Amino acid sequence: MFRLRSTQVFTLTAKIKQRIIAHAQYVPNLEICGFVHEADDTQPCANISENPQEAFEISADYFEEINALTPVTAIYHTHWQDSQPALLSATDISNSKASKIPYLLYHTAFGQWDYYDPNTLYPYPLIPNTHSPKELEYYLGWKFEYNRSDCYTLFRSYYKGMLGIELPDFPRGDIEETISPDWDMFRSNFDALGFRQLEADEPLQANDVMLMCIVGDRIHHAAILLDPSTGKALHNLGEGRLSEIFMYGGYWVERTRAVIRYEKNHGS
Repeated sequence: MFRLRSTQVFTLTAKIKQRIIAHAQYVPNLEICGFVHEADDTQPCANISENPQEAFEISADYFEEINALTPVTAIYHTHWQDSQPALLSATDISNSKASKIPYLLYHTAFGQWDYYDPNTLYPYPLIPNTHSPKELEYYLGWKFEYNRSDCYTLFRSYYKGMLGIELPDFPRGDIEETISPDWDMFRSNFDALGFRQLEADEPLQANDVMLMCIVGDRIHHAAILLDPSTGKALHNLGEGRLSEIFMYGGYWVERTRAVIRYEKNHGS
């Protein structure tokens, strides 16, 4: 698996864009790929995918060789077909998370960019977020995208940015898995992370997490209670929605299957 040696924060500069565009122009009908290094340097590499028109793959041995010489700060590739979105794929996001390496995409037909950094709180760093992670507004308006910007992404980011509590990510595949009888990411993990399930008669507190079942019969959605006196809560509900404030009550209470609370020494 790819591993970064550098800890430098990657910034998409005009120089990096120009170099990637120039590389793409040499091979217009394939997905090109390469590395971004410190000091805005880029290095093309071979796409060893069996289908380089629609996918890219980089030799792990070659990555290790290059990263040992000149630390890699990001991996880039292109899309070129009108039928392809100008967005990193679900596979790209999963690979970026697994390797802890930022991924960068340029769509040559649309002239558009996408970028994802698994080491940051905000899942769409090319879309400006002018607020501080200590401000509630920072967590509003995030487009839902399963595994990249879903309810658990928001949960993790809020807990780290607002409360200084760092929670691990968990591998996720397609959104359809959340209604499978075999998928139980929430119940099977949070006791060990320091959360405990509240008893039915316990009063709610700020930052309690409501675990819900919206579709099917499995818990697959999480919302954060912000103010128990008003029911003000935060979540990222699903496709076509943006992360938002909502009032916890009525329907949402009916859909809640458990309420969990972080307690530092619980589960340790």
